[in-house]
Formats: sequence, structure tokens, C-alpha cells
Amino acid sequence: MPGRWLLPAVAVGTGRTLLMNGPQLFGNQVRGARQTNAAASIATTIHYVWDRKRLNVRPPQPTAVPWAWRPLDLFCHQDRLCTAAFLPLGRGKPTRLVEAQRPDGPYGGSIGRPTTFAAGFNRSEGVSSMIDKTTPMSAGRTLLMLAGVVAALHFAEDVLIPVAISVLLAFLLAPLVSRFEARGLPRGASVGLTSIIAFALIGALVFTVAYQFLGLVEDLPSYRENLLEKVRSLRAGGSGRLDRSVETVKEITEELSKASPGVPDSPPIPTVRIVESPPTASQVLRNALGPLVRPVSTAAIVVVFVIFMLLQREDLRDRLVRLLGAGEMHATVAAMDDAARRVSRYLAMQTLINAIQGTLVAAGLWLLGVPDSLLWGALTIVLRFIPYLGPVLAAAGPILVSVAYFPGWEQPLVVAGGIAVLELINNNALEPRLYGASIGVSSFALIVATVFWTWLWGTPGLFLATPLTVCVAVMGKYTPQLEFLAVLLADKPVLAPHERFYQRLLADDPDEAQELFDDALKQSSLVEVADSVVLPALRMAKHDHDRRAIDDARHEAIVEQVRELVEDLPESADPDTTVLPRLRVLCLPAADKADEAAALLVGRALSGIGIDVEIVPSGTLKGEMLARAFQSSPDVVCISAAPPGVVVHARYLCRKLRECLTVPIVVGLWDAQGDPKRAAERLTAGGADRVFTRASDLREDLVGRLNARRQVPETIEAAP
Repeated sequence: MPGRWLLPAVAVGTGRTLLMNGPQLFGNQVRGARQTNAAASIATTIHYVWDRKRLNVRPPQPTAVPWAWRPLDLFCHQDRLCTAAFLPLGRGKPTRLVEAQRPDGPYGGSIGRPTTFAAGFNRSEGVSSMIDKTTPMSAGRTLLMLAGVVAALHFAEDVLIPVAISVLLAFLLAPLVSRFEARGLPRGASVGLTSIIAFALIGALVFTVAYQFLGLVEDLPSYRENLLEKVRSLRAGGSGRLDRSVETVKEITEELSKASPGVPDSPPIPTVRIVESPPTASQVLRNALGPLVRPVSTAAIVVVFVIFMLLQREDLRDRLVRLLGAGEMHATVAAMDDAARRVSRYLAMQTLINAIQGTLVAAGLWLLGVPDSLLWGALTIVLRFIPYLGPVLAAAGPILVSVAYFPGWEQPLVVAGGIAVLELINNNALEPRLYGASIGVSSFALIVATVFWTWLWGTPGLFLATPLTVCVAVMGKYTPQLEFLAVLLADKPVLAPHERFYQRLLADDPDEAQELFDDALKQSSLVEVADSVVLPALRMAKHDHDRRAIDDARHEAIVEQVRELVEDLPESADPDTTVLPRLRVLCLPAADKADEAAALLVGRALSGIGIDVEIVPSGTLKGEMLARAFQSSPDVVCISAAPPGVVVHARYLCRKLRECLTVPIVVGLWDAQGDPKRAAERLTAGGADRVFTRASDLREDLVGRLNARRQVPETIEAAP
């Protein structure tokens, strides 16, 4: 019996794999890959024996090939290519024989050719095959590397924060240096002039903030009476419940603070007074200048770094390219250019917008009589660099001061309203025009990144969060091992429209699937939505069903949901063409309900232009389909085939139809992947006149036939 080969085949596959690769399985650096290859070899052997047992076919003798892996068995049965199992012959590069195709079978000709082997196999189209998968870096190694980077960023913050600030300032000032050089100034003079202008403005901003802040601190006691009066007015306007609640809390607190009556009074404790000696001059100087040492030293380091970065920016760029990867220079240069473009544009436009907002805020507060208006304008310029939270913090200061300064409530309301109007103008008019394009980071990801950088670096991380996150997103975009960062941070959708549609169908969420379908119809025509969303989703569902990823019930439910979406579409208004000839199209599903659903969708896309489409149900027998085609005498017969696994059925229908009909036969191999050209050649050899992979191409072809019949070329457009 065929079942007697099961245990020996598994034993041979397991034993030879372990014996020949034992040292590599447990000793060297590629142990994980060897273990995976061994497991895949065993699994493939088991799958091969299962195919042989089910088909009851005795295999031929093994064929030797001069490669490191030899096929134990490779045989075909009734046009079906069965599994090739592999056993290791020795050390070397693992290889496999990939399936080709037989010329007289549903899969073409069958020859093996050596190719790189990797773990895992995929069952699709009735053929068991290995899937080449490469994993340059394991997930554990990537996470370990990221943990090391985060630790280094934390412990080296005293060095890295000045460097990061210097790099951002260099990005901001480099265009100005280039402009001076373009006017004929040498590099040194251009850098010196730019540095003087930039740091003079920064110094003036810092001085203004410090000076006005000290004045605000001195004036705060004078606002006490006004604040108390407003608190009394709020109390008077209430019902008195707040006062009673406050009094109750005070009484309870006093009772709890009293000593317990059962505890005897303890003797009084003598008071000890420590009298400190008056501070010396050096202590006074240290206490006064100590807090300023770190920020002043950091500022000095930043100034030096910025000047040298501007002087030697080409040399630093070349060294960075060499360090990151001279072998992949195109990718390195593309990543650096992308990061520089995004960061430079963000810094320049954000600085301009903040300067405009700060100037308007300072002028408006000065006109309203709010004290220290320059302070609030300068803080607006600085705080708006903080994502999302910055504008709120910048607006809170002047509103609170206006509440404390003015006796009434009208002026504070005017201040709050004026700042809100300025923010609305910036967000809806100024920023979209100046930014032009997004920085490439989603809003939610930017909020999370701001929290992370604040946790890592404190207040400097709060201001540096946006440009640093942009750089991390660019790294994820151009580094395969860090691609997950681009997926998490980027603002672009990570799923294609058809993938989102199929995902909603898989999740059994018809409402959101309907919403996605309707949104796509608002932007494109039905035939375009069919090509880009629905037909690819049907192909993915059928592919998952063929490889046993989803069961029959789930696949039927998905197809039924698509059918309901198509049937709910409104009928297209057909123009009055009673006098003109019409084109009759008979649409036959190649195999199953998925082909019928695709035919319904394509038929609905063809409605309203003088084409009558008749669709035969998928449950109809092939003989009945042929009889229907012969009786109805259509102008065109269209075979709807949603891959994979439908070429055989479509080719069979083409042959039978060609034997009894002379009308054009077209095949819709919707969204075919792999080698659609070869599939088209096989279908054409079977009797098909044309093969289309897109509904729009089929529609254009049928419109051309209709116009030719009416002898009025170009009377109907190819796409509405």
C-alpha cells in the first residue's frame, strides 16, 4: 500500500537532515537558518508522501542533480505537478528545484532548475512549492539594537543635545550662507555674517524674554487685589454651596489635626537653633552663577559646532556618506537628501510662521494694553516649536495675565478671541500655503514621539521632537531592517485601497467595506474602482482560499458581500439608442461564484452605453452554458475568470465555445499576477481572441466594437 512509504520517508528526511547538518544546526552563527531549512525539508517530505498516497501513484527513481540538495521525488499525475521533496547531500548552499510547466497540462511544461532555498512552502494552484523568504536581520536583533541606541541617547545626552541643536541650526542657516556665497562672498565671510545675524537675533530674543519676565515677577504682587476681587465676585454669583463645602473641609481638617484625647501630653521639646555663618564672596558668586554655567556652556558649544558645520558642510556630508554606506551610495544619498529637504523646509517655514504669529500677538497685546507684550510675543515664537501643545502654552500666558491685570472680563475675552482668530488663520490659510507638503509624519505618531523625546531628553527633547522624528521616519523608509519605523511613523496609508477593502471583508465588516467602496466611487468611475479595489480583493480572497488560509464558508461570505455591494449599485441611465444597433455580450463565469461576482461587477460597469450584458450563473453546467451561448447568438462571449486557478477552466470553455461559435471570445483574467502574458498565450491557443486583465481594457474593446457596428467612430467615450 502507498501508506507504507510514510514512516521511512519521514525517517530518512529527518535523519539525513540532522546527520548532515548537525554541527551547523547547533554550532555556528547561522543555526536558526539551518534549523528552519531542516524543518522545511521534513515538512516537504511529509507533504510529498501525502500527495503520493492520495494519488496512488508509485514514484520513479530519484534523479541526481549536481547541487547541494537532491530531489527525493518529482512526478506528475494527470497534468498536475506534485511535490518535490528535498534531502541534504552535504554542506553548501541549499537549493531547490522550482516547478516549471508542462506544455500539455494546466500548468504548462515542467522542468526543475536550481534556485535559492528558504524555509516554508506555499500551497497554491494545486502545486506545493517553496517560498523564498529572506530575513536580513531577526526581530530580536533589531529590538536589541534599538534598545542599545535608546540607552546611548539617554546616557550621552550632555553631548548629543548640543550636537542635535547645532545640526538643526546648520540646516536652518545653510540656505542663507549659500545666498551670500552666490553674491560673491567667500565661505568664511558668509558663515561669519550669517552667524552674527542669527545669534544676534537669538540673543535679542533671550534678553527680551529674561528682562520682561523679571518685570512680570516684580509686578505680580500688584495684581493680588484684582484677583481677589474677581474671586469674590465669582463666589457672590454662586449659590453658597461652594463656601459651605470649603468650610466643611476646613472643620474636618482641624478635627483630624487635633491630638487624640487618650494620648498623654508629652514634655516640651527644647528648641535648637542653628545659626549659619554669613556666606563668603566666593559662595555668593557660586550661588549666583552656578545655575548659569550649564546653559551658557551648552550655548557656547552650539555656537562653535554651528560655525564649523557651516564651514565644512561638504566634507561632513562626504564623511557621513562614507560612514553610512558608500557601497549603496544611491540609497544613502537619497536618504540624506530626503531628510535634509524635510527638516530644512520644516525649520524654515515654522520659523517664519512663528515669527509672524509672535509679531501679531505682541502688537495686539500692546494695543489692548496688556503688560509685557514683548515677552508674550517672544514666547509665542519659541513655544510654537512644540508640536500641538506649544500654541496652547503660548496662549495661556497672556490670557492669565489679562485676567489678573484688567478689572473686568471684557479685555481677557478679547485677548483669548484675538489669539484664537490668529491661530485659525495660521492653521487654515498660512501654514498650508507655506508648508506646501507634509513633513511625512502622522499626527498621532508625532504626539507619541514628542512624549518619547521628552522622556528621553527632557525640555530639549520637547523642542527637538519634530525634526528628530522626521529623521527617524526617513531612516525607516530607506533601511529595510527599520521599515517598521516608517510604517509606524509615516503619514501615508500603509495598506493599498484593495488591501483595506479586503481586510474589512475578512473582518466581516460590511458597513466599513461599503463606506470604502462608496468613497472610491466618489473619486473614480466604477470601472476604475473595479480594477483598483474590488477585482484585486476577489483575487486575494481566492488566493487565500486556495492556500487554505480561509475556509470555504469565509470565502463564500466574502464573495457574497461583494455581490451585494454590486447589486446595490444604482442602475446607469441608458441613453435612447433604440434606433442604433446594440452590442450583446454573454458573460460566462469560468469556475465559481467569485468569477460570477466579478462578471456582475464588470457587467454593471458596461451598462448605460448601449451594451446588453447577460450573465450566466456559476452553478450552471458547462454543457448548459454552451447550449445557452449557441441559442442566444451573442455578438461577443466574455469568460470571467478571477485568478488564481482558473486558467484551466477558462481554456476548456474557450475550446468548447470555439467548436460551436464563430463570434469573438474574450477572456477577463482579472488582476492576474505572475506571468499573465504566458497565461494569455495559452488561452489564445485554446480559442480566445483577446485576453484582458483589467475591466477598463475590456470596456474600451467592447466600445470600439460597438462603434464599428454603428459605423460612427468615437461616438461613445471609453470611460465616463
